[in-house]
Amino acid sequence: MTNVISPDNRHVLYAVRLIIERQPIDNKWQSHRWVIHDLVPLELSTGDGLPPSNDVHFQRLRQPLGDEAGEALFTAEASLDLHRAEAEAYAENLASSEPAIYAVLRHNEDENYSGDDDIDIHLAEISLSPYNIQDYEDCGEDQVEKLPLQGPIADFVKEFVEIHFNPEPFIKRKRDKARVDRDQLGGADPRLRRDGDMFQVPTDHKSRDEYH
Repeated sequence: MTNVISPDNRHVLYAVRLIIERQPIDNKWQSHRWVIHDLVPLELSTGDGLPPSNDVHFQRLRQPLGDEAGEALFTAEASLDLHRAEAEAYAENLASSEPAIYAVLRHNEDENYSGDDDIDIHLAEISLSPYNIQDYEDCGEDQVEKLPLQGPIADFVKEFVEIHFNPEPFIKRKRDKARVDRDQLGGADPRLRRDGDMFQVPTDHKSRDEYH
């Protein structure tokens, strides 16, 4: 399917496999932490105009053995969403000092229990848009991880942005001619234009006709 999908498509789903590691830590309040181990690009497909549901559960990938007791790898598959309406956000991501793929890990609620006591989180979202991820960061309740945007995924995103992001060129606004004239006259109304120095000190002598 990959060979028939190109950056010209207005909506593309880039499937990925996320691999995380459960690491034990020496903390009386917390027995372990979750660390992103790897992200593997899979295949491309066309989207249907709607964002994919990336609220998915992790499955055990490898059972720890020997001195690795307490450590384990888990995996989940999701899709990076590329829609031309969001091309500006991807352009902003690429222009940043550290282009990234954002993964949001969320603690399971009781109804999200997966059946494996070692898995207490799930993938809530994975995104290329820093605008989209801002809401999660502002909330502060989820674990937001930044993975380097590189390799074939980065190459595809760059091509997608080049095709679909067309920033409006800056057009210098022309100044109004009447305003230019007023500016040249020191802001005075051109209807009050007079000969001589408009800033001259008025005379104290009134004309003789003013008394009659």
